[in-house]
Amino acid sequence: MTRKKLTLGLFAAAMIVGGVGTANAAPLGCESTGWVCLYRDDDYKGGQVSLTNSTTGITHLSSYGFNDNADSYFSNYGNDSAWWTDANYVGRRVCMHNNTSNRSFSFQDSDEASSAKKLSSPTAC
Repeated sequence: MTRKKLTLGLFAAAMIVGGVGTANAAPLGCESTGWVCLYRDDDYKGGQVSLTNSTTGITHLSSYGFNDNADSYFSNYGNDSAWWTDANYVGRRVCMHNNTSNRSFSFQDSDEASSAKKLSSPTAC
């Protein structure tokens, strides 16, 4: 295989892995199994709010200074989770499938999360 074909093949593989995909190495602050983390900026940066083993839902992300601020997420949780565009789990629901991540929310989803919750099964979404 030529160097050019190898480079293109690696680029294509990186593009497939890039957006929403299976969670691999956890970003700093979300290494614990069972956690789901929302990050203020793309690429899991800019501060975070976490659904931990003891915090399974946040009805008002504004209580954490995080309302309408999420731009990426990482899930180390075996079940699905979701965030909503309004407080108290109201409005449009956006699924975060079990053990997946999203490095950069779409324009429609950017800075829209107002509540978040861990769901009860790996197929809840």
